[in-house]
Amino acid sequence: MNQTLASLEKLVVKLRQKKQQATNLRKKSERQLQQLRSLERRSSSGLHSIDRKIESEKEDVTDVSGVLNQKTSQLESIERLIASANERLNSSSMLISNSFHSPSIID
Repeated sequence: MNQTLASLEKLVVKLRQKKQQATNLRKKSERQLQQLRSLERRSSSGLHSIDRKIESEKEDVTDVSGVLNQKTSQLESIERLIASANERLNSSSMLISNSFHSPSIID
C-alpha cells in the first residue's frame, strides 16, 4: 500500500508539473498573441498613414501638373504674340524702307 501511495504521490507531482508547464505555455502563447495583435494594429495604422500620404502626394502631383500645363500654354501664347509682333515689325520696317527708297511722285 505504501508503494501504491508513493507511486500515486509521484504521479500527482508529475501531473502538477505538467499542469504548470501547460499553464506557462498558455500564458506565453497569450502574450505572443497580444504582441501580434498589437503589431497588427500598429502595422494597419502605419499602412493607413502611408495610404493617406500617397493620396496627398497624388493630389499635389495633379495640382502641379495643372499649373505646369497652364504655364506651358501661357508660354506658347507669348511665343505666338512675339512671332506676330516680329512679323508686324518686319512689315512696318519694309514699308518704311520702301517709302524712303522709292521715287517720289510729287517731284
